[in-house]
Amino acid sequence: MRRLAQICAAALLFAMPAFAQDAKVQVTKPAWQGYQQYLAGATDARHGFFAMSKDGQIWGQSGCNKGSCPPDDQLKASAMKRCEQFSAGTPCLIFAEDRNILVPYAVKDYTMYGQ
Repeated sequence: MRRLAQICAAALLFAMPAFAQDAKVQVTKPAWQGYQQYLAGATDARHGFFAMSKDGQIWGQSGCNKGSCPPDDQLKASAMKRCEQFSAGTPCLIFAEDRNILVPYAVKDYTMYGQ
């Protein structure tokens, strides 16, 4: 029984890189353009969050001038709410804080509709 557990653990370790690759958010071109617009407004004087649906199609953002920001939890919740408002039930996640991307991603060469 112990040997079986060791074999299963080894198999899981070998499968993990493939899983990690699959775990990347596959960002559509329109969503990437939304992120680029967010970046255009991201300055050293601003603080914000960019949320994206896990299928990489929908996004939402929030931000404020540093020194007059609500707590980060509220800013994150605002970005998440804006994303989830149009994501048709697909969960959203915080993709970036300020100019720092927080999750593994890849930009798709295509979208669901071939654009």
